Amino acid sequence: MEKVAYLGLDAHVSHSVLGGMGEDGEFWGNETFVTTEANLISAIQSVRAEKKYLALEEGTLAQWIAGAVREHVAEVFISDPKENALISKASDKKDKNDTKRLCRLLRLGELKRVYHPEDDDRAVFKAAVQQYLDLRDQQVALKFKIKAMYRHWGVMTLDAKRVYDRKHRSEYLKQIDQESVRNQLGRLYQVMDITEKNEADALKEVEKLGQRYPEIKRFRAIPGIGIVGANVFDAFVQTPGRFSNKQKLWRYSRLGIRERSSDGKPLGYKRLDRAGVGELKALSYRAWLGGMRTKNGEIRQSYEKSLQRTGDRIHARLNTQRKILAVMWGIWKRGEDYRPEVFLGTSH
Repeated sequence: MEKVAYLGLDAHVSHSVLGGMGEDGEFWGNETFVTTEANLISAIQSVRAEKKYLALEEGTLAQWIAGAVREHVAEVFISDPKENALISKASDKKDKNDTKRLCRLLRLGELKRVYHPEDDDRAVFKAAVQQYLDLRDQQVALKFKIKAMYRHWGVMTLDAKRVYDRKHRSEYLKQIDQESVRNQLGRLYQVMDITEKNEADALKEVEKLGQRYPEIKRFRAIPGIGIVGANVFDAFVQTPGRFSNKQKLWRYSRLGIRERSSDGKPLGYKRLDRAGVGELKALSYRAWLGGMRTKNGEIRQSYEKSLQRTGDRIHARLNTQRKILAVMWGIWKRGEDYRPEVFLGTSH
């Protein structure tokens, strides 16, 4: 019986490969099996060790596997495959070799974790938010496609609302001479209408699921934060404890600064890090826009102070966006209601 086992799993829909390694770095070999919950548990239980640590790369099966085997290992480590160059860039890339390298990286502590909620309710809530966002994006893409088709056939003057409205779209269809093109647009309209209904239904489900999380109501008290922004922030962050400081939250939200240097000398310009969740950056921008409409509001005051300090409108805006996310994270972490003084930094 070994004290510790480092296990690497390469999972596919049809089959999976599990490898094992001891504390001394000795690789024990692989086991290949059909991917089922029972087979996963059986393969892990067959490893004779007091403590078992399992590593796998992020993918469509990762959430399910983590939930299925969590009770049978000391820890499940879902890693970011983009960071695993030893695996992705290997000249002899095969499932069995990949599991050996996963074991090695896990043992050395060289894997970068991808956060996954341990609470099934949280996972379902995040999935509901992601579906709403996906339907919203589909709706936007369909509208662009309809506009582009009209212009392709010579209809240039398009009212942004009337062209999509059910009562007025016939006015634009009449301007198309070709019956087949009108039929094509009609089918696009049908898909758009169905997507619009599904989008509305998805948002209702998001609101329903979000009612169990009291921090969402607190978020909505912040100027510029609506029902969508409050739920998106809650769903993607999951828990405020996952970040040890606000700088890590900013980086996760694509608002962190990327710096490259060599021997203390900068390489290129500083720029925003593209890694992270773009929706969080987008919600902070929408909140900034909403807050700027109030002349003496706390968001506008914070922006103007930053503008005086930096002398740059873009930097001032980004600083204010970061402040918005930091305030949301802070009141969630402390379990307190929002107050303007918290945003302005005058609260003690």
